[in-house]
Amino acid sequence: MKNPLSRLPALALALLSSFAAMPCAWSQEWPSKPIRIIVPAPPGAITDGVARLVGEQLRIQLGQPVIIDNKPGGSAVIAERALLGAPADGHTLMVAPSSVWTDFPFSVKTPFDPHKTFTYVADVASMVHVLVASNSFAPSKPQEILEHARRHRNTVSVANMSTGTRSNLLGDLLSEKSGRNILVVPYKGSAPVLVDLMGGQVQLTFDVVSNVAPLVKSGKIKGLAIVSATRSPHLPDVPSFAELGMADLVMPDASVGLFILSSTPPALAERLRREMEKVMRAPKFRELMAAQGFDQPQESTFAQLQQQMADTVEQNRQILLKLKMPTTPQ
Repeated sequence: MKNPLSRLPALALALLSSFAAMPCAWSQEWPSKPIRIIVPAPPGAITDGVARLVGEQLRIQLGQPVIIDNKPGGSAVIAERALLGAPADGHTLMVAPSSVWTDFPFSVKTPFDPHKTFTYVADVASMVHVLVASNSFAPSKPQEILEHARRHRNTVSVANMSTGTRSNLLGDLLSEKSGRNILVVPYKGSAPVLVDLMGGQVQLTFDVVSNVAPLVKSGKIKGLAIVSATRSPHLPDVPSFAELGMADLVMPDASVGLFILSSTPPALAERLRREMEKVMRAPKFRELMAAQGFDQPQESTFAQLQQQMADTVEQNRQILLKLKMPTTPQ
């Protein structure tokens, strides 16, 4: 039997062939214009610093300008809305803490579901948290803090850096362990917290190692315990909560990574992931990240990364149910 397609005009066949090849060709042509990286933090913040290093490496790899678009505030919802309003063509990305996906959805109510709207493509930098204290605060071990708080009710405070953050969650966990005798004090960001911590206006906070290691090493604040199963190489003298026998304060490391819209075509999403793997393996990038106190994330497949995220989401869900933390509308 004669192929019916042979009766089509040559022009129609050419058009059909070009349409069939379009997804591949389109993917190969990316990027065709400058790339915009949205950051849910102000210039100079930890996430902003990571985003700028990522942007510079992508500029080198892809040969296109990379624009950093800072959109702080609203527990990352302002930045998320900006990404949501952009085309899913790989030219608008978001570099943000993994807590946007693992922590925030349980404490910040949004008109969209982050788990369905965004995809976490790659870890870029691990963010290990550490409990730090004011030098004027006498207790120097977590158990001593809990005992002190029970004896001196409502005189100890732990700063909460922002609603929905890992700092927020850990501060509430510590307060709960003290029988709610530690006050949780809300702040807007790390900088004002550290100023008040050094001044003794607040006694405790949880912050990322890369942010506070210079202050601990210079003796301006005290490092008490790493929120991990092991010590941090950047603060080797600070024990982990695991070795102190406080496993309920051991949590998976947070991270800064790349988010894209879930509606991004699969071939383009895979291309983005491959480019991010090149970013993380670049010697200069590794050198600059280490200099800023960031740990290299463990290499993983996309499936492994998604499973890690899902496990953290479920762990946080159970913690928040236990703490009965309220949801803040945005």
